[in-house]
Amino acid sequence: MEYTAKDVAKLREMTGAGFADCKTALTDAKTFDEAIKLIEAKGQKRAEKVKGQERETSQGVITSYIHHGGNLGVLVELNCSTDFVARSDEFKDLARELAMHIAGANPRYVSQADVPEEALAAMRAEFSEDPEVLKRPEKMRAQIIDGKIRKRLAAEILLEQPWVKDDKITIGKLIDDVIRKTGENIIVRRFARFELGA
Repeated sequence: MEYTAKDVAKLREMTGAGFADCKTALTDAKTFDEAIKLIEAKGQKRAEKVKGQERETSQGVITSYIHHGGNLGVLVELNCSTDFVARSDEFKDLARELAMHIAGANPRYVSQADVPEEALAAMRAEFSEDPEVLKRPEKMRAQIIDGKIRKRLAAEILLEQPWVKDDKITIGKLIDDVIRKTGENIIVRRFARFELGA
């Protein structure tokens, strides 16, 4: 694709990718939208690689959000590997966005690994009595129950929830975007949501 310096600048602004990555994507792509997809795919691979390194994530911030009127509050601990990234505006902005999202979306767990076995067993028991499941052949029921559990948990697990400001991306993807930009693993360690009278 033919491109100009303005195209490179626009792509950098839209994706946060480096100059060389934007130039390569514009050269390889047939359209501007395809260049965006190439950069997103490359960034996702980079984020997965960083998460797989298993570096210690003991730095970070604890951020609070108090909703107007003071009837709802959230504390969230967001961790990374270095204090340099923990002090960056992108990291702090992510922590604030997560706190506001938690206030609005009310997740129960950070990730799938945080769901207690008792909760999974209770859901299995509940769905095994569901008339919709009982209508199905017995050999398919376990698979249907697992699907129903995944669907319910997607609404309760923070990393799988659609972001309240842009429902086209999940919170996990939002975090991956910052991982890609910073080059460090970022994890939500824990959160607490307080609602007056609840």
